[in-house]
Amino acid sequence: MKLEQYAEQVVSRLPCSKWEKQDVKDELMDHLNSMKSELIEEGYEEQEAVLLTIQRFGSTKAISRQLSESMPLIDKYIRKWVMTLFFLYVAISSYLLLLSLDRFRRRAFTVEWKQRMLEYGVPQYTHLFQNTKPFHTLVDYVFHYDNYNFGTVMYNLIGNVMLFVPLGLLLPLIFMSFQSVHRVFFVALSASLIIETLQLLFSLGSFDVDDLLLNVLGGLIGYGMFRVGASMIRKRRSNNKFDDDLSASSF
Repeated sequence: MKLEQYAEQVVSRLPCSKWEKQDVKDELMDHLNSMKSELIEEGYEEQEAVLLTIQRFGSTKAISRQLSESMPLIDKYIRKWVMTLFFLYVAISSYLLLLSLDRFRRRAFTVEWKQRMLEYGVPQYTHLFQNTKPFHTLVDYVFHYDNYNFGTVMYNLIGNVMLFVPLGLLLPLIFMSFQSVHRVFFVALSASLIIETLQLLFSLGSFDVDDLLLNVLGGLIGYGMFRVGASMIRKRRSNNKFDDDLSASSF
């Protein structure tokens, strides 16, 4: 068996894109050729050097399994597309939460409202659109649901949760350092707090602590989806049978 065939058998079993397989194959060939050259320098014939190189590296089954278990969930080529999707998600979310025309229309109303309340001498009503009491809005939706439009309730509840699901799902998928529930929790909380603060400072919406809770819940749901998917992928890889095509007769 030639070293090229040996390397091809190793990478053919790997759970990654063809581009990533080619990169792994090129790196493996560098190591194989390096060891072969060392053996030739020691006095072995080329065929003997090839045989010893393959024997020292081990069976294709063992190497494929080791490489498969050490590989990330998605390879670097697919990760580029996922990262593009993540930045697109950030851009769309930023537009909807801070830059949309609807936000600026509501801003005009909020600014006018605050000015009127100050003119009337009741500055406490300028904080009408703010909530700093945890679960106050959520409880109000439950016990006074007849005061709200059903669509509004669903938009504020389900919408705030679903908005942060992609964050909890995509972030650990792209960056291995974020494959921790604590880090995802911190990022989701920080991002939500920044958004709520900007909406308050620039009158682009209301500051509601319950939105923070719902956003963080969405991030954790997304992270849970990541963990389930990652567990299924790793289980499938560990159960994958690496049938060894390499035998002594191959040499």
